Amino acid sequence: MKYAVALSLLPHVGPKNMRLLLDTFGSAERAMTADVEELIAAGASLKAAQEIVGGTTLSQAESILDHCEHAGIRVLTRGEADFPQAFAECVDAPCVLYVRGNIDFNSGHWLSVVGTRKASSAGITATGMVVRDVAMLFPDTVIVSGLAFGIDKAAHAAALQYRLKTVAIMAGWVDDIVPQSHYYLARQILSAGGAIVSDRPPGSVIDKASFLSRNRLVAGLSQATIVVESAAKGGSLVTADIAAGYGKELFALPGPIGVPMNEGTNMLIRSSKAIMYQSAEDLADTLGWKRSVPKPVAVAELSPRLRRAYEAMPDGERLDAEQLAERWEVPLWEASSLVGQLRAKGLVAVDVYRCFYKV
Repeated sequence: MKYAVALSLLPHVGPKNMRLLLDTFGSAERAMTADVEELIAAGASLKAAQEIVGGTTLSQAESILDHCEHAGIRVLTRGEADFPQAFAECVDAPCVLYVRGNIDFNSGHWLSVVGTRKASSAGITATGMVVRDVAMLFPDTVIVSGLAFGIDKAAHAAALQYRLKTVAIMAGWVDDIVPQSHYYLARQILSAGGAIVSDRPPGSVIDKASFLSRNRLVAGLSQATIVVESAAKGGSLVTADIAAGYGKELFALPGPIGVPMNEGTNMLIRSSKAIMYQSAEDLADTLGWKRSVPKPVAVAELSPRLRRAYEAMPDGERLDAEQLAERWEVPLWEASSLVGQLRAKGLVAVDVYRCFYKV
């Protein structure tokens, strides 16, 4: 691990070259102990080979690993079982990740949700609806975003609201929460079993390249990316381009013509770069996500709260989430949570019109 971190710190190596060196030599230690001729033969530039042979970052790598051990930060390196398998086909994905939190990167359904920092109230509402619908169908989904203002924040908040795990990607060091006003949200993400992730070492200066690096992590970690709201130019469209370049599925929410914050998403759909998102079933059909059919539990085994909710549902009728919230006299988010739990227990199903009924 020390050699992997040291290799990742060298300025003229970079993720693509590091992947090549790891594949050629079999390990970071073997690459770091090779001579210049071997490194050049493996595809490294002369400057990169000289940096590697110089070994100038080994002591820095030891300091970083010592800091991470004392701070409770996981260091994941390419080739380990815990390293995200979703990065396998991403040619410029990082080979070293710093992670605060114990999330399993290789289980569950992973979905990135991105959009403009200048989100409208309609965009924030739409983000919540996307996350809610996905949570109802696939409660093991992990929502990935960048912890920025606007759609990113709305995606993380909705994931917490609907009891999904969520992962926030930092542009700088994993503990440098930016913006600082989202520190409490970051704490909530960790408390709910999510994670804060970065590929940047401690002390990193955040610049334009840092945000590009963050965008490629957001795009690479998930099976698909959804752009909720975006102007004609913006970081979310950069993430969309990266996701498409990785061969990941890309979705976008359509919006009214003439609204600046819909120009980017409408363009993605019009150019056939993105699939028009209408429901969580679109994700399931495109990605091949299969819903397991749980064996129904006995009503008597339900908690009192769930049993009251189930018994209040009329036999033979189909109600949408808003109608259930009204019948149960609870907020919409709570109704969504209750019906999701009843579905998970095999007592309630949903039709193509997003209406729920007793099985």
